[in-house]
Amino acid sequence: MNFALPQRGYKTILLFLTMLSWVLLTAYGMIEQYLLVQGHQEIQQNLPVWLKGFLFNTFLLCAFFTIRRIDVQKDDNEDFYGFLWKAFGSSIVSVALSLMLNLFINVTSSYLLEHTMLYNFIYHIDFGLFVGFLLTAYHKWKHLITYQANKFMLTLVKTFEYTLFITLFFHFFGFKFFAPYSQIILLFLILMTFVLSVNIRWIAHLNFNQKIRSILLLLVILGVQFYFLFEFLRYDNMAQKSLEIQTITNLVVDLQYSVFFISIFIFTGTYSITSALLLLFNLPTSSVFEKKIGELASFQKLSESLLSGDNEKEVYKVLLESAIQTLHADAAWLEIWNSQRDFITKDISNIEAVKLKKVIYEKGLDRSKPRKYSAMQLFEKEYEEQTYQSVLSLPLIANKSYLGSLVLLKEVDNAFDNVVMTTLTSFVTQASLAIYNFRLITTAVETQRYQNELKIAHRVQESLLPTVIDVDNQFEIYVKAGSADEVGGDYYDYFQVAPHRFAVIIADVAGSGTSAAFYMAQMKGIFHSLVRLDLSPDLFMEYANNALSSCLEARLFITATYLIIDTEKRKIYSSRAGHCPTLYYNAREEKADFLEEKGIGLGIIRNGTYGKHTQISIFDYEEGDTFFLYTDGINEARHPVSKEEYGYDRIKNFVEENAHCNVAQIAELIIDDIYQFIEGDDLRDDYTVMVMRFD
Repeated sequence: MNFALPQRGYKTILLFLTMLSWVLLTAYGMIEQYLLVQGHQEIQQNLPVWLKGFLFNTFLLCAFFTIRRIDVQKDDNEDFYGFLWKAFGSSIVSVALSLMLNLFINVTSSYLLEHTMLYNFIYHIDFGLFVGFLLTAYHKWKHLITYQANKFMLTLVKTFEYTLFITLFFHFFGFKFFAPYSQIILLFLILMTFVLSVNIRWIAHLNFNQKIRSILLLLVILGVQFYFLFEFLRYDNMAQKSLEIQTITNLVVDLQYSVFFISIFIFTGTYSITSALLLLFNLPTSSVFEKKIGELASFQKLSESLLSGDNEKEVYKVLLESAIQTLHADAAWLEIWNSQRDFITKDISNIEAVKLKKVIYEKGLDRSKPRKYSAMQLFEKEYEEQTYQSVLSLPLIANKSYLGSLVLLKEVDNAFDNVVMTTLTSFVTQASLAIYNFRLITTAVETQRYQNELKIAHRVQESLLPTVIDVDNQFEIYVKAGSADEVGGDYYDYFQVAPHRFAVIIADVAGSGTSAAFYMAQMKGIFHSLVRLDLSPDLFMEYANNALSSCLEARLFITATYLIIDTEKRKIYSSRAGHCPTLYYNAREEKADFLEEKGIGLGIIRNGTYGKHTQISIFDYEEGDTFFLYTDGINEARHPVSKEEYGYDRIKNFVEENAHCNVAQIAELIIDDIYQFIEGDDLRDDYTVMVMRFD
């Protein structure tokens, strides 16, 4: 049956053996003193030297392993400042007890000189405290030395320790017996001490305040060490005062020749001094390292804050504000490459940011990696007049896609170092992935939603809009339409009221998408209900307004132009409800003009006074004349940079220049011209072009 002691059992046994060996060593010393006091010097001198060495070594070894097991434990959380506090605490306890003994000796010095047995006992207590302090310091410094040590350093520590154990062998033959040879071993141990003392990697884990306090703790520990040294020298001096007690301090005299004690004393003292000096020399750079560590902690918080973003816009905000706060930047902007080309600034005006961005683009913006700029690089001779002297540009890239760029500005020169740039790059990469993932999720959700909406909207729109407009041979109509959201709120239709009378309508529901398509369906119902009454255009608008007022949302309205074409009389009766003005091209004069008609949108005025705001216009037309009707998606198309609208003048000029084309060509060509004007950008609104030409 296997039997194993628990860890606590080992500690108990070792502590018991340590106390027992100290008691036996003290008893041996007091027996020596008793024989001297009684005048039996021959007997005292004939006591076996090896026995004294055996008891001495037994006490040292038991104390060595007891302290290593009880007092020193590997600190998993690497709290080195707390570790130094423990060393400081043990030294304070040792010196406090020793000072109490010292006070007792000073008070009773004359008495102790006469009672040498008591003096010998007090000496052994003080000696035990010194051994406990010295071995505790040794183990704690050894733990610090082996932190992140390489294989060579660990081997050197073991060699140092094994050599110490070998020196204990000298104690069996008297401390002076191997004096010439022990000096060689002592020199070897001292050399290893100097090599081991330079391994102080734990210092980097202390902040500025901890380093200041650690220096004070080490100085106190070093002071305690030298206190014990002078304390035992004092014992030796006291021995010189009386020949009667000269042999009491034989052990003190013997310690001067103990390689074990000298080596440990030099080792602990050297490491304390080296650590204190390196801590002192590291103080000027501590603030720099603490700043870097603080920045790393801030970046960790930034990473966590990214996860709290509910949408892509929230990530933009967190990225911009957190980067400024972390790097203490004076200003920044975030440019996002999306359909809206979001340009978000912080603590800098849009005008100033755009100006600086233009300069950076001219100097060559690298979209593949971060880049630092100085005002001297960007503005050359005028750099001193610039507000911002340091610029850091970081691209937002995810899955090989360029998402935009983050630009940070500081008013001081050379404000962004490579460490900050590297760390911030990692954070920006994470932010880019968050943006990219949000876009993927948003795209997936919107795609599914649009697919469902489009299935309904397409069916609705197919039923609303006539696929073919079939009229008699006295005029022709061609319609070109498109929607910003695949389906929209533009509506057009016609109806033959009588053999030579045709009703034509073009309308635009405010908004776009499926909601606009829904109200377009209502407009179609109203149109087909009222058109059969053969109302004049102004009455049609009034009745339509009354019908729509009860079903349209308060914020919505519909603009429309309603025409009655009488091919027999060659007249057109028209009313406009806030719609884009109709363009009439006179073939004989080869000139186009907009028809000036008053009228406001349907659903804006929801009472009985709407009829006062509409009118009917009557026009005669001739062969070759052209009517050009359209929705605001045509005239309000904007240039992506200048934001200039396509406008009425361009419509008028286009129709005049292309009047020789047929109606289909006019409709198709003006759409092409608009796309050239907006430089291939998407149209932001639904559009419809209706071209009518009379034979």
